[in-house]
Amino acid sequence: MRSNVFDRKGFCIGQILLILVLFSGQLFAGIPAGQAAILKGDFPRAFKEFKVDADKGVAYAQAVVGVMLHLGQGVKRDLPKAFSWYKKAAEQGYEAGVANVGIMYYKGAGTQQDDVKAYAWLDLASHIRGGREHNAKARVASFLSPQQLKKAQQLAASLRKKFDKK
Repeated sequence: MRSNVFDRKGFCIGQILLILVLFSGQLFAGIPAGQAAILKGDFPRAFKEFKVDADKGVAYAQAVVGVMLHLGQGVKRDLPKAFSWYKKAAEQGYEAGVANVGIMYYKGAGTQQDDVKAYAWLDLASHIRGGREHNAKARVASFLSPQQLKKAQQLAASLRKKFDKK
């Protein structure tokens, strides 16, 4: 069993990302009401409000819905659905979504465990976020064979190229 930065007692990446996405300052139809509901501790209402904009393709709202599904806040915990929402946000280049996709691939949470994809998505997150995921990417790299690392680096370059155009 792996012991790493994602397994530390008391550390919950989802809760940290929830705080980050809640205060990013983006305002859309359901987001202000969702933020107000979270501040009141009304997570079921918050989920419904964020889902309105998530369904419209708002990456920020998609990431929040992913976090809430990941943690089971206001809704039954559902890791495959959380991964799906993170991926939707990530496909738009939303940094919290990108980082969570990498982490979910690494953990095999809500999707099949895949260190090559984890490395590539964490590389993209590190690129977008100024190196914040560098240590996580390095940790994943330590599990890869030379052939897997080459494949992961090629996938990472492909993702960077795709998202640098956006």
